[in-house]
Amino acid sequence: MLREYLEEKKKIVESSLIELLGNYRGKYPEKLAEAMEYAVMNGGKRIRPILMYMICDLFEKNNCKSYDKIKEIAAALEFIHCYSLVHDDLPAMDNDDYRRGKLTVHKKYNEAIGVLVGDALLTEAFGIIANSKKLEDKNKVEIISKLSEYAGFFGMVGGQFVDMESENKQVEIDTLKYIHAHKTGKLLTAAIELPMIALDIESEKHEKMVEYSKLLGIAFQIKDDILDIEGNFEEIGKKSNDVENEKTTYPSIFGLDESKRLLQEYLKKARKIIIDDFNGNQLFLELTDYFGNRKK
Repeated sequence: MLREYLEEKKKIVESSLIELLGNYRGKYPEKLAEAMEYAVMNGGKRIRPILMYMICDLFEKNNCKSYDKIKEIAAALEFIHCYSLVHDDLPAMDNDDYRRGKLTVHKKYNEAIGVLVGDALLTEAFGIIANSKKLEDKNKVEIISKLSEYAGFFGMVGGQFVDMESENKQVEIDTLKYIHAHKTGKLLTAAIELPMIALDIESEKHEKMVEYSKLLGIAFQIKDDILDIEGNFEEIGKKSNDVENEKTTYPSIFGLDESKRLLQEYLKKARKIIIDDFNGNQLFLELTDYFGNRKK
C-alpha cells in the first residue's frame, strides 16, 4: 500500500516542481535557472511533500480538492529541503562530491553557483506561498511564519550550526538530540503541521500529529547515523564524512546495537500515537516502519 502511494504522490510532487521550475527556465540568468533545476530534480524520495498529501488524505478522506491547498506549500518545502542539501554539500560544510549518486551542485557547476542556487531556492519558496491563489491570506501568514521558524535560527539552520560546531569534539547527548531535532526534525514537523494549518485543522489531533512528527524526525536521523556506518555508496548515493569530520552520532555515543534499539523505541512511540489517536491508520503505520527499514 505505502509503496504504491509513495510512487503515485511522487509523480504528482515532481510534476508540480517541474511546473514551478518552468517559471525560471530559459529566463535570464539562464545558468542559475538550469542549476536550480539540477538541484531540485536530482532524484530524491520527496518524503516531506508526500507527507503533506498524506495529511490531506488523513483528515479529508481522499477529498482531492483539498490538494489544491497544499500543492504549492509542498513544492515550497521541497525547495527549502533541496537548498539545505546544496549548502550541506559545499566545501565549507560537509564537502561532498556526490548527492543521490550524482555530482553535487558545486561540483557540477562551481562553489559560488552552489551558494547562489541555495539562496534562490530558499527565497523563492516563500514567494511561492505568498503568491498562492489557493490559500487564505491569514493562512499564508501563519504558514510563512511557521516555515521561517522551522527552517531558520530556531530550526534547521540552528541545528546545522550546532552540528558544524560539534565537529572534531565529543558532545553530550543533549546536544546531539538538539542537532537531530532541529537539523532534520523541524522540516519533517513542517511537512506535518503546514498542511493542517492550510486545512484549518485545530484540535488535539493536530498536537498529536506534531508529536508524531518529532518522534519520526529523531528516528530518521538515528537511521541516517546507522546508514553512514552500514550503508555504501551504491545504496545511499554519497560518501559519508561523519567519521572523517569526527562528528558525534548515536553510534559513536551508544554503539551500533544500542542505536538500533533506540531507533526502534522511537518508532514504537510513533506507532502508538497512530494506533491510539488515528485508528491505526495503515498508511502512517507503514510509513513509520519505512523510516526504520529504509536503505538510503
